[in-house]
Amino acid sequence: MVDTAEATRRLNVKKQTLDDAYAAPANFLEIDILNPITHGVAKKRYTDYEVRMRTNLPVFKVKESSVRRRYSDFEWLRNELERDSKVMCISNLF
Repeated sequence: MVDTAEATRRLNVKKQTLDDAYAAPANFLEIDILNPITHGVAKKRYTDYEVRMRTNLPVFKVKESSVRRRYSDFEWLRNELERDSKVMCISNLF
């Protein structure tokens, strides 16, 4: 028989200090979407956005990059994520 007191016992967690809370993360991946620019007129009008990425993860060869992408690229990404996963990862980017 399982000891319910042992099974539901809380883990001993180290108290977090302010230094720990505000220290740089061990691994990070930051993606910012900014600087929208609208091009064209009337029906030929579209907006693109700057996508900046910063990371210290060793799987990335480039640690910082910046590209411009149209809104339709984000729609494509959202559709791909919805198609390939059961959990929606991106919602309401804009």
